[in-house]
Amino acid sequence: MEASIYIDVLFFWEWMMDLFLLWAAGRISGFHAKGWRLFVGAFLSAFCHCLFLLLFFPNNGSILFSFGLIILGLSIAYLPKSLKNFVRLFFTALFASFLLGGGLNVLFMSTQAQKILGNGLILKQRFFPWQYLVWGISVSYILLKMGGKWIEAHIRRRRDFCTVYIRKNGKWAEGRVLIDTGNGLKREGRGVIVMEIGTVLPLFSVEEGEKIMCGARECLVPMHYTSLGNPEGALWGFIADECRICFGEKVLGYKELYIGISFDLFTGAYEGLMPPCLLEEDEL
Repeated sequence: MEASIYIDVLFFWEWMMDLFLLWAAGRISGFHAKGWRLFVGAFLSAFCHCLFLLLFFPNNGSILFSFGLIILGLSIAYLPKSLKNFVRLFFTALFASFLLGGGLNVLFMSTQAQKILGNGLILKQRFFPWQYLVWGISVSYILLKMGGKWIEAHIRRRRDFCTVYIRKNGKWAEGRVLIDTGNGLKREGRGVIVMEIGTVLPLFSVEEGEKIMCGARECLVPMHYTSLGNPEGALWGFIADECRICFGEKVLGYKELYIGISFDLFTGAYEGLMPPCLLEEDEL
């Protein structure tokens, strides 16, 4: 007996599943993406998968092909500017995928709870019925909500870190910053974010970047302060056209915020330091 696959139904559920994975990856890892980017990233990922099934059925693709679909969706949805941030998003997406697929597969095979929605049609043992997708999204969302405190403490560490997006000259840079309670730097009454040179260097032109790396400071703005280990008595930085701070579910925006530059790399798994006072201000 020939089996019929309704590609439009498969595409719709694949699209919804990929959309949930992209959304969960961003929420867990602390990155913010516009809704239309999430929809487009999930759409193209689902489209490529369904196209592969049409051309090479019944081959469902290798694990590398699955990784490629995740990479495609993340790249379109979040546009990560650094390899470190991309790796963080990728492994978080795999974690969400495990919740959506691996753990639920064991649950359904042992309990058959998915039959509440009907028996469905299984073409082959390795093909999941459509009920798995409905149950997968629902149960994964519940697990994420129930495990929110654990995720916050062990994955996101929302009380310690957040993600900062900086725009200058029409270019964007992003970095993970530590909320430094001991950072009391302020300029014109507002807190100062200090970022590694490697994170903000792409915001400058090639000529400006070469001059900065060679020691020139003409294109930078000094901020005078005194501290131990600061022989120059100044912090060099620039005025950002726009700065967005993503902290949990909040997105704070600032115009013309001063960004200091650290010419030494930070030892932790972050690219910058930020005073907590910026999380209490919202100029939008």
